[in-house]
Amino acid sequence: MPDGLEHDGGLPAHQAIPDTYVTAHDLSDLLSSASLKQLLACSREPLFLPRVPSEPNCGKSWNRFDEKALVGFLQDRDADVPFTATTERTRRSYRPAKKIEPEQGR
Repeated sequence: MPDGLEHDGGLPAHQAIPDTYVTAHDLSDLLSSASLKQLLACSREPLFLPRVPSEPNCGKSWNRFDEKALVGFLQDRDADVPFTATTERTRRSYRPAKKIEPEQGR
């Protein structure tokens, strides 16, 4: 709950004006915790995904996968998936694996 946000100002949700109101408060909170330069740098990075986004493993947390499965995720076309798999491997202290490019290229 961003500081200064009035609950009723954000209603009804998913409408342009209330969503803008809430977003402005969120951005204000973010800017009070980090510089604009830091926020922009962070926004250029891939996202850390808390769960696998695609089938057949959709919704499973990353800690459920062994080393071989994590290396398999390094081939995914979505940049967020290899980034998250690499982060999980680093957390487990595995040495870095070389990213395997798909046969058809980018």
